[in-house]
Amino acid sequence: MKGKIRHVVLLDDNKTTNFLNQYLMLKSKRFSRIDCFTEPQKVLYLLKQNPSFMPDLIFLDLDMPSMSGWEFLERFEMLTPHKKSKTKIFILTSTCTEWKSNISSMNLQEYLIKPLNMDIIESLCFKHFDSQYYI
Repeated sequence: MKGKIRHVVLLDDNKTTNFLNQYLMLKSKRFSRIDCFTEPQKVLYLLKQNPSFMPDLIFLDLDMPSMSGWEFLERFEMLTPHKKSKTKIFILTSTCTEWKSNISSMNLQEYLIKPLNMDIIESLCFKHFDSQYYI
């Protein structure tokens, strides 16, 4: 039986994308808690101010109007080492561009081309999460 990842955050300014990704994740039954956000500032605030807000996984859109995904990542890097080490970040994008070389230089696991699908979700769970993340 597959385990569940405790907490995932979907961070995309497009509510429809968040809805569809959340639907797929719920359907996969691999996640215990799924939070959707359209404002990167809100996620950063919760990460800084709320000790119990510690997602295992963040799906991050790069192209958002209020704060880009890159700006979010720069501010994420300023968090405590404990918070950073507990959270894996996956880039969600509509296009593949030259920035993919930045993956190794930041706290990024992979980049993913939208839209997500069940195969991608299952592959990520298998590849990046071992038994310590499951409940």
